[in-house]
Amino acid sequence: MNAKLLLTLPFISCAATANTNPNLEIYSQKVSQTIYKGQRVNIPVNLTLPADRRHLATLGFDSNQLRSMDCKVKIYDGANSLKHNLDCRAAHGLHTFATPVDYWQDNYRAVVSLYNADFSTSYQRFEGNFRFNFGESTRIDNDHLPTWWKKTYDVVGLDANGDYDGDGFSLIQEYYGNSMPNDADSHPDFPPVIDFDETHSAGASLTVSFGQQISQWAEITPTYNKKVKSLELMVENTQNGRNQSVVAFVHDQDNNRVYSSYLKWPGKLSVALDEPVEVEKLRIQFTARQYSSNVRPTYKIKLNATFTE
Repeated sequence: MNAKLLLTLPFISCAATANTNPNLEIYSQKVSQTIYKGQRVNIPVNLTLPADRRHLATLGFDSNQLRSMDCKVKIYDGANSLKHNLDCRAAHGLHTFATPVDYWQDNYRAVVSLYNADFSTSYQRFEGNFRFNFGESTRIDNDHLPTWWKKTYDVVGLDANGDYDGDGFSLIQEYYGNSMPNDADSHPDFPPVIDFDETHSAGASLTVSFGQQISQWAEITPTYNKKVKSLELMVENTQNGRNQSVVAFVHDQDNNRVYSSYLKWPGKLSVALDEPVEVEKLRIQFTARQYSSNVRPTYKIKLNATFTE
């Protein structure tokens, strides 16, 4: 496991009104809404982004800061997991994200949630603007630093483990520690740990009748790391029966076995490979069966594969 001493911050807040970084692309959402007393309004923000701009860097906002108006911005990833629940009650501000590698993904979406807790008047009119600032999600130097950040501080081509400004911290530490790599007086905010391994998943849902054996294939394509180091099988079962099993055979893109044996539920659910195996993609064959005549279970199956550099 390649681990460096770094810890990620959820976000940092400071006063600001606009993004002036030319290496970030702004997606703006204006909100003009009449909100009655006791009413909550949820405004969806579907972020349509260019293919190379999917690294969420900052969120800027400004509003008329109404009395007793609660304001939250909830940001979800492509798997619909809540990544951030941010406070936007101030008239203006900027949230800066310490975005780890797994935030480089498709299908970000956000919800602006407003609640009018002022019961002294019938309604209030909210006027605001929210700016989601995205940077290039590519990598220039094949390291773990995003293109937009390296361009911002003019460190393109430099070793991510090097100390650019002589303050005792590497570029990697400066990035994940939310400090500036070109300022010797700017230091990481915390002692940092980040694992640069990446984990991807694929799954299937198989409904099996008595005496039946069915199979389904799935694929996993790693993003940056190409060497698979461990595999984990996870199974949820809707009904219990006699002699049930789920088996996963794992192959590479050429249909060669990555793991010479197989994972099985119930049974062997995880394995760490003796040596990481380099692949372009994984092809997984899930096979399920059961031998109880009075049940027809559905197996919800997921295989997690962890890749290293």
